[in-house]
Amino acid sequence: MAKVGQRYLEIDPYRLIEKGFHKDKNAVSESLFSLGNEYSGIRGFFEEGCSLPGLVGTYYNGIYEYALEDTPSAYKGVVKRTHFTINSTNYLKVKIIVDGTVLDLANAEIEDFTRVLDMRNGLLERSFTWKVSGAKVRIKFTRLLSMTRPHLAYQGISFNSDKDVSLKIFFHLDGTILHWGKDNYWKADQAFPNELFLRTLTTNQSLLTAQEIVTNASFKEKGVAPKEVYSGYTAIISPNEEVKFERFVSAIASKKGEAYKELAPVAKEDLKIAKKLGLEGLLKENAEFFEEHYAKSDIVIDGDETDQQGIRFCIFQMLSAYHGLEGDNNIGAKGLTGEAYSGHAFWDSETYCLPYYLFNDQKAAKNLLMFRYLTLKEAKERAIDLDCEGACFPIATRNGKEACTLWQHASTQLQPTSAVAYAIYHYMNLYNDEAFMKNYGAELLGEIAKFLYSRGSYNASNTHFGYYGVMGPDEFQLMVAHNTYTNLMGKKSMEYALSVLNNPKYGTKELLKKLGLDEAKLSKIKKACDDMLILYNPETKLFEQHQGYFDLPHIDVDKIPMEEFPLYSHWTYDRIYRNDMIKQPDVLMFLFLYNQDYSDEIIKANYEFYEPRCIHESSLSPSIHSILASQIGKDQEALNFFGFATRLDLDDYNRNTREGLHMTSIAAAWMNIVYGFLGLRSDRPILKVKPTLPERWNHYGVNLTYHGLPVRFDVYADHFEVEVKGGSIELAYLNQVYVIESKRSFPR
Repeated sequence: MAKVGQRYLEIDPYRLIEKGFHKDKNAVSESLFSLGNEYSGIRGFFEEGCSLPGLVGTYYNGIYEYALEDTPSAYKGVVKRTHFTINSTNYLKVKIIVDGTVLDLANAEIEDFTRVLDMRNGLLERSFTWKVSGAKVRIKFTRLLSMTRPHLAYQGISFNSDKDVSLKIFFHLDGTILHWGKDNYWKADQAFPNELFLRTLTTNQSLLTAQEIVTNASFKEKGVAPKEVYSGYTAIISPNEEVKFERFVSAIASKKGEAYKELAPVAKEDLKIAKKLGLEGLLKENAEFFEEHYAKSDIVIDGDETDQQGIRFCIFQMLSAYHGLEGDNNIGAKGLTGEAYSGHAFWDSETYCLPYYLFNDQKAAKNLLMFRYLTLKEAKERAIDLDCEGACFPIATRNGKEACTLWQHASTQLQPTSAVAYAIYHYMNLYNDEAFMKNYGAELLGEIAKFLYSRGSYNASNTHFGYYGVMGPDEFQLMVAHNTYTNLMGKKSMEYALSVLNNPKYGTKELLKKLGLDEAKLSKIKKACDDMLILYNPETKLFEQHQGYFDLPHIDVDKIPMEEFPLYSHWTYDRIYRNDMIKQPDVLMFLFLYNQDYSDEIIKANYEFYEPRCIHESSLSPSIHSILASQIGKDQEALNFFGFATRLDLDDYNRNTREGLHMTSIAAAWMNIVYGFLGLRSDRPILKVKPTLPERWNHYGVNLTYHGLPVRFDVYADHFEVEVKGGSIELAYLNQVYVIESKRSFPR
């Protein structure tokens, strides 16, 4: 791991602080200072505009469009038209003119620039002094997204000056923003001086943005265009007098395409409430929201302030991206902070993101699973596209349909489907939610089993079952046979489905009839599970990543020059596939997911074989290596891999934070501490821990919710403590199960 960070923010346990304007980091800061409340997200761009490279971005969870043109393909099963979350109305836009000069920080003379994001309440503040017309004009910007009233946003702007200057300021609702800097996906519907109502081009979704402005300045003028409206004000900024503006915004995105007349009364009521609450009231509600969630999920690190800030930033962003607001939402790879990955959700939602919510918010965890149930119809249609039965969940999606136009990923990667089965298994381990299983989970598992059975095949001699022409989690190996991750997860998924469907509580006659499953078909699925080929050598304790992997030409990944990264940009596509180099954990991934099925000796053998072959071209990769290294006693390696986990974006290790935050990597940083250093394992009904203490920490504390109860772990050099409130839990430690009723200490 030769990556080096580029730190420019101050270290603080609860705040991001930028002192001095770092022009070369403008786009990076836009991502880092993003705000979100799951319903919507807005990048930390300058509301007054700036001619430096950057991205003005406002996004809504579930508001999306299709590409304007097909990706040409004559082949069945290849996605021809992708879809993506779109850039939407900029409701923070202002134009500021002082004595005839337009403010643009790219060329303005400024001093005392400070920007602060408070992760205790989501308040973003920015201030600086602008030297203009011989005066020093102090400007302060404030913005906030409500975490509990998702439509509401607040913007505050104040001006002070040491000399009289004239101010003109225009507040815009701008629907002309270009997505990917190329196309606008909105059509005008209705526009008024303080309201803008737009519709998407083809999905017919709607967005009403309404504003009210409170100020001590004088109204100047208003303007109405099809996709942009504004209100203008004038004032004289005099010494010892403050000119202040407050903009209250209600932004209502309708996935169903509701009409203006249906949304306008809601917006009117929103603005009434917002004005009554004011900034102080909105801040109070946000502070209570974060206090409640931190009480359930915060991690306290004593001994390293950079790690403390890093993990708290990760938790703040997880809550901002998703907290179970709506069942048809999901977590895009960039959350709502940028346009890379098109707002798509991947299999990372179930394998990397879900654990965080499982251990702090059952509703959020359940709703993440409900997204898959609500898009089951689309998954079944995708299976038919691939000449299969059941449900095939997409590799990339926003609306449940496959959005990836690259056949080698969309048609050969089965891990999204097996990840859904694993997620249901994982959820039931913690909550035993029989109602969920009866109403949703059993049907999902049945359709998954049908797909995984129909996608697999027996070999020519009919002796073993498996998957041919697949790509596993390691995306550097294409169209392989018997990828062990795929085979094993297929086997586990079908076995779990059979256990549920054979349970009369869930596998009712009505459900089996709906699924088209009878005893004969269930028997065939069971036989396929029994006959599944798992490439394992008991003498070496190694799993072969796929059939023929051990015979591939070897490449020493440490000898690849740094200037050749990222490889996709510097190596021909086919060259990447012609050796044993691994992009991200594959065998190691299932050893993590079903960890307690394997001994430390097996994990150690496979870790030592596959880790040197992994290039970590995915930001998700280091965390899994760190977790397993910690498990097998390679403490320094675990710490090395963890080194940039919490600060991947904060310090821009991959030089791409400008594109948006790495949400699933942020979730992986949480896993790195909880599953790595705390040694938590949740792949069986009884929770297991085996804590270690990183050498640069004095102590750390982890808050979790387990079986609905608050649980606190505190790990010290020679012991750790477990505290449970409101009941008791079973906890496995060093091969013994303990009942924890209040607080207990264990030697390490």
